[in-house]
Amino acid sequence: GVQTCALPICDGLGPVFNAASCVACHKQSSPGGGGPVEHNVTVFTSVDTKNKEANQGVVHAEATSDEFRESLHDVSPSLPPTSQPALADLLPAAMRGCVSPPKIGAVKGIDITQRNTPALFGADLIDAIPDRIIIANERKQRLKWGLSDSNTDDFPVGRAIRLSEKQVGKFGWKAHVGSLSEFVRVACANELGLGNPFKAQPVSMAKSDYRPNHLDLTDKQCDQITAFVASLPHPHEIVPASAEEAKRAASGKKVFASVGCADCHSPDLGEAKSIYSDLLLHRMGKELVGGGTYGDPPPELPAFEEGGGPQPSEWRTPPLWGVADSAPYMHDGRAATLEDAIKLHGGQAKKSAERFLELPGDQREDLVAFLNTLRAPESH
Repeated sequence: GVQTCALPICDGLGPVFNAASCVACHKQSSPGGGGPVEHNVTVFTSVDTKNKEANQGVVHAEATSDEFRESLHDVSPSLPPTSQPALADLLPAAMRGCVSPPKIGAVKGIDITQRNTPALFGADLIDAIPDRIIIANERKQRLKWGLSDSNTDDFPVGRAIRLSEKQVGKFGWKAHVGSLSEFVRVACANELGLGNPFKAQPVSMAKSDYRPNHLDLTDKQCDQITAFVASLPHPHEIVPASAEEAKRAASGKKVFASVGCADCHSPDLGEAKSIYSDLLLHRMGKELVGGGTYGDPPPELPAFEEGGGPQPSEWRTPPLWGVADSAPYMHDGRAATLEDAIKLHGGQAKKSAERFLELPGDQREDLVAFLNTLRAPESH
């Protein structure tokens, strides 16, 4: 749990929240890991194309009382009064392997998606990566692909999101948070309803006039939580003890590079060794879209503008360290296995996915064997 303000005028957990503690979601392998789809966070974007305005936020799964309870119905009267829809009810038929439409139908101008819980292992190393290294990767990719910019699906050219003149985004599925300290504070507010000096607690869509009298967490308490997250052990590549399995993994690592996976999933980034990410935003295709999250700027309307906020098809390249122990995969956990996740790659990653599918079966198995060497740290 999280220690909150002792003053009676602080409202503590909630009144709307997604979990009662950090470890309720960050728990796979050991505290700090990812989480199952049952703990996905439901987010929305509501776009008024006429006025070129976008509203977005979170439909929180829990509330301290019924008067605060949010539901999709608060987003639109056309949506059902559910607070925590199942992922399968939101995905298109093709994503569910059937022909029936999703149980929660599309509403014009409204995008409902989910976010799966990411693992926090190695967050301190990500926090320490200088912005100049991420920007250098951005420039390197542009040069490699003939000065193409990131507004293309043809080449894996990512972009760093500039949160300010002095800060590049590093954390979150949309790289919308620049530091571990901010990430912790935003998560405490939005996932637990614990307001703090950096981020106010969310206002319930069901009771928008309610405001707490005081914050729930102090800066010192937020710093203590940040220090704990920073102390989590780091993931590592674990070479199999079997000589045959080690050979397969080594072969798979070469295949990983040869089909283009390493173009975005860079093995090292600064001092973050074996991170397998460039931390850049990449366009992932029309099947992998999602706006609406508590930190993202609204989508640029009516069209993409270079240097603007994260676009619906753009996602930060997720670090692959610990990936063997962090199923399910993709931003909403729609992929049950590593091979499923590779097949779902579109947009700038489509050609790599196609090369993977063209490989002989044994080479595909070798690549997955390599990914299975990227283990989460063991619980102590």
